[in-house]
Amino acid sequence: MTILATALISAFTSIVIVIISQLVSARSEISKGERIERKEINSKYLNPLRLYLVENHLRLSEILYRIKRDNGKCIALLPVDSPIDLSSKDAAWFNGAGTYLASSAYLTACLFAWLKTIRDNSPYLRLAKNEDTRLISLLVKVAAAFRLNDGIYYVIQPSIGQDMLIDDGGRVRSYREFCELLLDPATRVWMDRLINYYLESGHGQKIKRINSAIAAIEELSAFLDSVVGGGDSVSARLRAGEIT
Repeated sequence: MTILATALISAFTSIVIVIISQLVSARSEISKGERIERKEINSKYLNPLRLYLVENHLRLSEILYRIKRDNGKCIALLPVDSPIDLSSKDAAWFNGAGTYLASSAYLTACLFAWLKTIRDNSPYLRLAKNEDTRLISLLVKVAAAFRLNDGIYYVIQPSIGQDMLIDDGGRVRSYREFCELLLDPATRVWMDRLINYYLESGHGQKIKRINSAIAAIEELSAFLDSVVGGGDSVSARLRAGEIT
């Protein structure tokens, strides 16, 4: 009887161990799958935002550098006097004299597109506890910096972002496609606040809002670096493209 009991206990223990091992293995696979899914979703939405944050940081920093270097103005931003003038230009102008102004506006328009995309898709992001709230707070902070001192108003930013999204939101307009919007007065007018932002910056006006935008971008960028698990993207981009 003792031998039988021992055998039954041994068999039962073996079954329990097998069941526990299978449960642990299954849970591990689920956890691994969730981590992979989280990484894929976050990379799909957050990495493009990181890209345009660092590109805007670099451009805004460069503008400040040029203003300081060139006696209070960034001449490259001043090929025209008004946004209206853009609609009278041709394609060659946007690849020549107007490149710096148009590309500066383009990079910010792309940033607005991804800020809107992230806000619209925030419920689907796989963020850790409290990170989703922190993300929205930092998105708002960036938007607030760009609207400072009669800049680009809060309701206009997502409108610009929406105009930049095409193919059912599948991609952001290219620089060429953006310039084509500016050539048409009917579509350019919705970008006028954005163009004026850079014209005023070119004249060395309202510099405080540029500094605020840079600071807000740095804060959001650092947060995204920690979420995605990457390095310091702003510092890496600054090293890759020296300001001249």
